[in-house]
Amino acid sequence: MKNIFLLVVIFLTACSHSAVKKDLSINELSIVMAYGTVKELNNIDPDIEKDLLIRLYQSPIFGESCFIETHGVCRNNYYISVSTFDEFPQSNVFKLKMVGEVTEIRWLQENKNDYVEIEFTINQYTKEALDNNSSLVNVQSKILVKLKPSSLVEIVEQ
Repeated sequence: MKNIFLLVVIFLTACSHSAVKKDLSINELSIVMAYGTVKELNNIDPDIEKDLLIRLYQSPIFGESCFIETHGVCRNNYYISVSTFDEFPQSNVFKLKMVGEVTEIRWLQENKNDYVEIEFTINQYTKEALDNNSSLVNVQSKILVKLKPSSLVEIVEQ
């Protein structure tokens, strides 16, 4: 019986893998899980057939001081998870370089397997921060994200 238990433990250990990139710390992950929000990107542009499951996680950046005499979120960090729909799915989580507030997301049509391009429009600061502090200057950017289960490339378009 002990041998069977040991064999099961070894088997389960060999079958498991970490979906989180090694550069994503436990502290970052706990902030995302505790304070973050998730958006299902597969629901965007339903006319485009999708062969990857993509989720965008938004978590606040704490400790910034753009709010005047109050506490609020000036900018957010973003993480994206990607997974295939295969029998043995590949999955990964990436931290995006972009920070601020995403205002628009557009899924671009691509005819490649397990590959997607998504365009994000992002403001440098959240709407609440801009409303609270008139000295902040908003900069809006477009970011093109090229995503596969094994890699992510971010390109600033503007």
